[in-house]
Amino acid sequence: MPATGELIKARYNGLCVTREEYLDLPDDGCKYDMIEGVLFVAPSANFEHNEISGRLIYLMRAALEKHKTGRLAAETDVFLPDADDVLRPDICFIRRENEGIIKTHIHGVPDLVCEILSPATRKRDLTVKADRYLKNGVAEYWIVDPDEKEVQLWVNRQNQWEKHTGDELTSSLIPDCKISAGLLFK
Repeated sequence: MPATGELIKARYNGLCVTREEYLDLPDDGCKYDMIEGVLFVAPSANFEHNEISGRLIYLMRAALEKHKTGRLAAETDVFLPDADDVLRPDICFIRRENEGIIKTHIHGVPDLVCEILSPATRKRDLTVKADRYLKNGVAEYWIVDPDEKEVQLWVNRQNQWEKHTGDELTSSLIPDCKISAGLLFK
């Protein structure tokens, strides 16, 4: 770990690797997505991002305490089945009947994925990652946009995203899980 005040250098940004090589890389303190074999760094989340993530996890966990329908994870590598891609969403949910995909990492398709947009990841989250999640069958994709103070729920309808926005959105996968922009952006 670098000394206090020392900047972390993303040693692997732009590196082409296989999944096996990815798993063998020494930790350099950075978070990466691997898309088409290329590593893309995402800088550490800022305070607002982490605050929003904490609120979102709290709301989801509260619903899951009442209805034990699956498991929630944050910042966990997801190994999608159709290619060598490794994505690390901010939050993902796996229904109880799909928990077999949970190993050290997630080896398969989460049922719900949530990304909190940042200047460094916005374009990738809204395009290539959204496409990868759709192609692999993620049922719900939650987009939280701190700049616009907006929450979007994208529902997979026959391999097309049906996009919803509003003051309060409800997950069809987690009973009693209602997310409102007012609660996330205090």
